[in-house]
Amino acid sequence: MSTGVKEGSLSLSADGVIQRFGYGLEFILGYSSEEVIGRNFSVFSPAGREAEHARLLEDAKAGAITGYKTRLIRNDSEIIDIFMSVYPLRDPGGAVYSYILTITADKNVEIPAILSEEFQRMFKFMNEGAVVTDRLGGIIDANQAFLDVYGYDKDEVIGKNPRILKSVHSTKDLYARMWRDILDPNKGFWRGEIINKAKDGAEVPALLTINAVKDSEGEIRNFLGITLNMSREKELDRLNKMYIDYIVHDMRGPLTTIVTNSELLEMQITDPSLEKARKKLGVILSCALKLSSMTSDILDYSRAQSGSLILRKERINIGRTLKDAAMPFENSEKKLFVNGFLYGGNYPLRGDKADDGMEMVADPDKLQRIIFNLLSNAFKNAADTVKVNYELGKTGMTFTVSDDGKGLSEKDAAHIFEIFYQTDDGVRSGGAGLGLNIVKSFVEAHGGKIWVDPGSGNGATFGFSIPV
Repeated sequence: MSTGVKEGSLSLSADGVIQRFGYGLEFILGYSSEEVIGRNFSVFSPAGREAEHARLLEDAKAGAITGYKTRLIRNDSEIIDIFMSVYPLRDPGGAVYSYILTITADKNVEIPAILSEEFQRMFKFMNEGAVVTDRLGGIIDANQAFLDVYGYDKDEVIGKNPRILKSVHSTKDLYARMWRDILDPNKGFWRGEIINKAKDGAEVPALLTINAVKDSEGEIRNFLGITLNMSREKELDRLNKMYIDYIVHDMRGPLTTIVTNSELLEMQITDPSLEKARKKLGVILSCALKLSSMTSDILDYSRAQSGSLILRKERINIGRTLKDAAMPFENSEKKLFVNGFLYGGNYPLRGDKADDGMEMVADPDKLQRIIFNLLSNAFKNAADTVKVNYELGKTGMTFTVSDDGKGLSEKDAAHIFEIFYQTDDGVRSGGAGLGLNIVKSFVEAHGGKIWVDPGSGNGATFGFSIPV
């Protein structure tokens, strides 16, 4: 046998009659399809092997995938060593009505680990949907969990390509990245979220892992795909987001009323004898503003987690955005320096210094929120001074906020951007642990990066960069 073709497949009826004869086998076994269709598989059995090959088909009835080393006889009477995988197809009652055989002619052929008894036991009973393909992508087995997720019967998927699951969400770029990772000798797998299509057309969000299964020489023999159905998780995420949206919406109305009326009352109280009442009103206003900020944090976090965060980018002046973000701190007794200029303390925020002409494309509201949250964190921890530095380079804008507080421990720095994580000081101040996590989400939504220098004992520095 001089051909380079090493693999082919055929199908048999339940009693071993050849129904389909693949093109590759014409080279491997030397027969044309017309010569063998309608004949019994025993035509390929060397003398003394007929009973063995009949037993292979009987054994296959007990398992999803079975594989054997054996010998076949070619049309020219040459006896060749092959590896044969047998895949039984069953009717709804469980009876085998056909077999699909994949025959590989390779002098170094070996039974892949994916066909081991241990693997088959795990494959059959695992909760995740699993499918095995040959090296060309034809499905050779699928477990019940896979069939349940996508609504197919096994005989409807055997021999088909997993592309039958492709939805409109699966782009060429996605598949290019997927197969680049799978075929990478140093990686050999891909893992990610994908939206597939079930038999009835329903979309199925899934966490998919595809592994290349190799033999001892590093040659790919099969592909194993494992699907975790994410439909329930996605629906819970949707309901959770909707619930949070409703709560925030219902809270904002009363909070706006409290803030507006508190501000009006505060302006109307001018009698010195009512100073005590005025201060208590100020506490109410401060708490209402804090609660309003927390509701915004919760809503932003929910949108970031659900992937529904929308950026409305436009060309903005960085200095003016900083000015707006820093406005709430202009009456703080702590000093604010921006690129060397004093903005804080008892000095008014000076627009002439802020408006320095630097511009970039970003979502103005999100950028202002990023800066505000970092400033809020710095003013809360500073002893006397907060320093802001920013510069616009060829690749993007870099922004840092430093305070002169006691800094962060290495432990706190490692977790500071995690949701609900708070330092001991943060717990005492009554924060929700959302602010810095939201900052991270907004920065990453812009394609940027965020970091922290804990500066233990000398004050912490938070920084981020956003590409332009």
